[in-house]
Amino acid sequence: MTALRLSALAGLLVLAGLIVLAAVFAPRRPSPTGPHAVGRMELTLHGSNGRLLPVTVWYPQGLAAPAPLVLYAPGWGGIRTSSSIQLENLASHGFVVVGCDDVASDPATDPDRGVSIELQSDAALQATLERAGRHVVLQANRILEVLRALEGGQASALAGRLDLGRVGAMGYSMGGAAAIQAGLVDHRIRAVLNVDGALFGPTADQIGPQAYFLLSSREAFPTDAEQNSPDPSIRNYAHISAIDIPRNRKRMEQPRNYWVVLDGAAHDDMADGLFELHRNRLFRTNARRAAMNQAIGQLEVAYFRAILMDDDGALRGIVGKDGQSVRWINPTSATPGTANAKQ
Repeated sequence: MTALRLSALAGLLVLAGLIVLAAVFAPRRPSPTGPHAVGRMELTLHGSNGRLLPVTVWYPQGLAAPAPLVLYAPGWGGIRTSSSIQLENLASHGFVVVGCDDVASDPATDPDRGVSIELQSDAALQATLERAGRHVVLQANRILEVLRALEGGQASALAGRLDLGRVGAMGYSMGGAAAIQAGLVDHRIRAVLNVDGALFGPTADQIGPQAYFLLSSREAFPTDAEQNSPDPSIRNYAHISAIDIPRNRKRMEQPRNYWVVLDGAAHDDMADGLFELHRNRLFRTNARRAAMNQAIGQLEVAYFRAILMDDDGALRGIVGKDGQSVRWINPTSATPGTANAKQ
């Protein structure tokens, strides 16, 4: 075999290897799992103060009856499409999902001018807790402004599509606490789904009448080493998680409240970040991403179907059943790594 042929063969083998590696490791956005094709529209609503409220709507196409509404809030400074994979999936299962940006997504209009979580010292931690408490209330008010605008008929494109008697709220990270706060203020919100959000402000200790689902990453349960780290940022981040453990256990004593941990998931895995490349997770396989995303989608759909559609068959079939990715938490279950939590 000539040198030229050997070189060509080596090139083909390298190319084939790269294709295999890409197929195994390069993130691929998953398709929705529900029976409905999903439509998407961009709308601009008007708040009571005259401020414009841009929203993104995901809706099930071809649905004859009005669908339940799920209001979505992203993390601190995030935009309304940050969990688009999950929101699109919910729409494919018969929900209309309306997402709004976080109030800090535009630093020019953010009261804290883009300052969010700072944990470099105990004083910074205390300032963060106070700032986060204020932020939760502001974002909850934005969620409710969107709800009032929809009730007022501002979204004519959604006429006949919405059942405003069946409303849920879902939030990622800081948006999770905002969703809880919105439910505390407006009891028309029947179901709250908190995706890996800490408890700040009024949400920290108040428990509303709504059904509640908490979907946590592994970071919800800091290790002793993290809680006692000499690095104040690591130690204070762990503190925020640790102080929420007894609060969330208390919530689990209420009927129709559920808590699931996605083992192996980092905080940004709980939104579209699951399908982005990260330096410390370069060799996570697509199969693993797909399994985690499937678990998240199954839990969210089952929960909202149970509460907003009065169809609890799917939820009843999975509650309390641990799987490859999923671990259910109850008020008395042991939690590894938190025996010495500073609570």
